Amino acid sequence: MKKERETKAKLIASARAEFMEKGYTGASLRKICANAGVTTGALYFFFNDKEDLFRAIVEPPLTTLLNMMQEHFARDEQVLSPPNVYEHQEGDHDEFAEMLIHHLYQNYDAFILLLTKSRGTSFEDSLDRIVDMTEKQFASSAGLFAKQKTGRQLNSHLIHWMAHMTVDAFIHLLTHEREEQSAVKQMKVIMNFIVKGFTEMI
Repeated sequence: MKKERETKAKLIASARAEFMEKGYTGASLRKICANAGVTTGALYFFFNDKEDLFRAIVEPPLTTLLNMMQEHFARDEQVLSPPNVYEHQEGDHDEFAEMLIHHLYQNYDAFILLLTKSRGTSFEDSLDRIVDMTEKQFASSAGLFAKQKTGRQLNSHLIHWMAHMTVDAFIHLLTHEREEQSAVKQMKVIMNFIVKGFTEMI
């Protein structure tokens, strides 16, 4: 059992390096096995195919990210639901920004693979899924918030843009800022800007 766990871990580590260097389509299973010091047969003992191996690297952190987002959005809905009246306070999203940035940086390779190396896999639309999820939640939250403010109306174009802008902010930091603490500091400022804009413009 221990040997099997070690072999699987070696395959995943080798695959991560190969995918990071060549992307999914350019990666070689033969080279992955050679670098892991195992046979191709050993690989198929643990994984169905190359995409299954890619999935083993990216799916767990992606699933955790989506769950974190859903939990945060659910809390936002509670805060915005009657009889609550939301007033933005600077820093009230700092904890979420820090938690999300930490998760992204703890799983840096996996998210870089998802964002830049997943073409040819079922994960190549992951970014679109995240943006779509964010936009739907922003629309729902905006609807609740608009009810608190007399004369406010939803602007679907603005909501669509803000969803993209929010997701793009995290992506930009992940791909341009290698230090987690610096990314956290910057993201707190960005989140305050986004939430302030949300409450002023929706």
